[in-house]
Amino acid sequence: MQPNVLPNVKGEYRLDFALGAQSCFKVGGNCDVVFIPADIDDLLQFLTKKPKDLAITVLGNMSNVLISDYGIRGCVIRLNNLNKTNFYNNYVEVQAGTLLSKFISDCTKHEVSCCEKLCCIPGTIGGAIFMNAGIPGFEISDVLISVSGINFFGEKKTLNQDALNMTYRNGNIPKDFIVTSARLKTFSKDTNQILAEIKELQAKRLKSQPIGQATCGSTFKNPDGAKAWELIKRAGCDKLSVGGAIVSEKHCNFLINTGNAKASDFVKLINIIKSKVLQKTGYELQEEIKKIGDKW
Repeated sequence: MQPNVLPNVKGEYRLDFALGAQSCFKVGGNCDVVFIPADIDDLLQFLTKKPKDLAITVLGNMSNVLISDYGIRGCVIRLNNLNKTNFYNNYVEVQAGTLLSKFISDCTKHEVSCCEKLCCIPGTIGGAIFMNAGIPGFEISDVLISVSGINFFGEKKTLNQDALNMTYRNGNIPKDFIVTSARLKTFSKDTNQILAEIKELQAKRLKSQPIGQATCGSTFKNPDGAKAWELIKRAGCDKLSVGGAIVSEKHCNFLINTGNAKASDFVKLINIIKSKVLQKTGYELQEEIKKIGDKW
């Protein structure tokens, strides 16, 4: 991509950027250009001045995406600089680029409960809303009041939670809408109590999940009335591998890059698991991981 087709901005452009290497799976090719806006006005400037045919992809911390070996065409927008949080009476307004870990830490210091149950998810607020991130018994939609953002044509909008019809692992965010901030309900809670709950959740995660390895968390959604990991195990898929992609020994709904995997290895492994689970159990698994990029 030629830089002269891109509008002047205050933020940062990175051309032919090795985005896949920064993802949690550590696979995938380059993107044509990454744009990191300085602030919301900078994002608005870009969206209103960009070439009309420029493809847009919005990515957060890339903790739940599989990027194609062929990379991503067009422009990837990352909202790293949109990371401010403001506290009010019974709610908080937090920008979409804020890491969940930072947001939860800030809430804890203010003695308010909000999203601490998501403390083990290494994503951003925007990504959590897009996926309706959750654990058993809690989803971010439970505390979401509204989201504000800008569509790809530069129009600002606010969407209330009840209008989104969020479901399990689906925030139902319009495809041409970039979430820039969210309002979330907060509740008073003692800091030490929140910290104790976080510590307990982290201890459980350490025992049951492959912490510290190149993984994107749960690969498949839990079907109604079943757990994905149990189905994978029943189908005899708990020791499968393709190239450098393997099924985790610790949690078979997690796939791991052993160091030399390609995105295509993960796709092949996912398809084998889905086929065997359907054949053995009758359940058709659906990916929780999102495939992003060119030439799948």
